[in-house]
Amino acid sequence: MKPFLNLATINCEQIPSPIWSPGTCSKLHSKEVHLWRIRLNLPLVELSHLEKKLTAKEKMKASKYLHERDRNSFIIGQACTKMLVAQYLNIEASQVIFQIGMNGKPYIPIHHKLHFNLSHSGEWVFIAFGSQELGIDLEKIAGNFITDSLLEQCFHSNELKVIKESYDPIAEFYKFWTRKEAFLKATGIGIVETLNQFTCLDQYQEFMFPSLSNKTNWQLRSFFMDQSYAVSICTSPLPNRVRFFDYESEIDLT
Repeated sequence: MKPFLNLATINCEQIPSPIWSPGTCSKLHSKEVHLWRIRLNLPLVELSHLEKKLTAKEKMKASKYLHERDRNSFIIGQACTKMLVAQYLNIEASQVIFQIGMNGKPYIPIHHKLHFNLSHSGEWVFIAFGSQELGIDLEKIAGNFITDSLLEQCFHSNELKVIKESYDPIAEFYKFWTRKEAFLKATGIGIVETLNQFTCLDQYQEFMFPSLSNKTNWQLRSFFMDQSYAVSICTSPLPNRVRFFDYESEIDLT
């Protein structure tokens, strides 16, 4: 499937840092998005429990990561996504098989009305679920790599103006960066070379954009978590409620 040009409409907004509820996988309504966060520094016994949820092929992929943090992030993200999907669909985790679509975006072939996307950075993995296509991006804030050439490569002139005039330009950088990443993941297009040709400002905006999705209207919500992470989630305008959950262990670690 090749991307096709759409007139995309995006509404972006900055929301307050959310309150996270203890993890209970409740029914996912059509007008809701559920966002889960999972710490990467899990006890070894929990990590071992999660690894058992992976297929032989997934375990092989995990073993190829050179760095322990990357390996653990893959195991936690893959296993927790499986367990949450199983709870939403009321099936066994062993029945959850992911397939990879265009540009590496995973999906669930057995159920086309449950969509998910995940992102990891720093000490966290985030997984978003909804009844329609969506994208999530999480970034740990670190400003020591931001250069003028990077800014000009990634951001529209109107965004650059906001960043440079802000009292906290690093925070503005990550706000716009996560918005663009989340939007690209929602549309299924992946990273493009035209990041500086569209905007994700705090308002409605329209532009022509290549997409693998037939949806043209998008809602972007952004927030900062603990002043150390920037988060953006991109959905269709239909979901009018995002619920925030802390993932809790399946096993008793006491």
